[in-house]
Amino acid sequence: MNNNIKNIENNCGLQPLGVEVIDPGNDPSFVFKNDPNFEILTLFDLDGNKVGVNSWTECAHYVNGGWSSVQVVNFQGDKLLFIGVLLISIFSSIYYFLKNKKI
Repeated sequence: MNNNIKNIENNCGLQPLGVEVIDPGNDPSFVFKNDPNFEILTLFDLDGNKVGVNSWTECAHYVNGGWSSVQVVNFQGDKLLFIGVLLISIFSSIYYFLKNKKI
């Protein structure tokens, strides 16, 4: 986690004195200690999920896992592409049908 400290400090702020960088891994029973001096910060992942962190250590853990304080807006281009292809198909079919009907 120490090699990622610049990214962590960009998202979470400077590492407070006396605060250790810990790595709880994937331990589901691990609980981060609330830091009353840390302003609650909301982090976002690439899927648009968000989480509120209550300590610098918790924030560092999430940022190290790919979360960021900047929300990434995902463009749902696949939906737009599907609608575009569908409309082109419908209009092409109507045009082809009307053109062959006149003959």
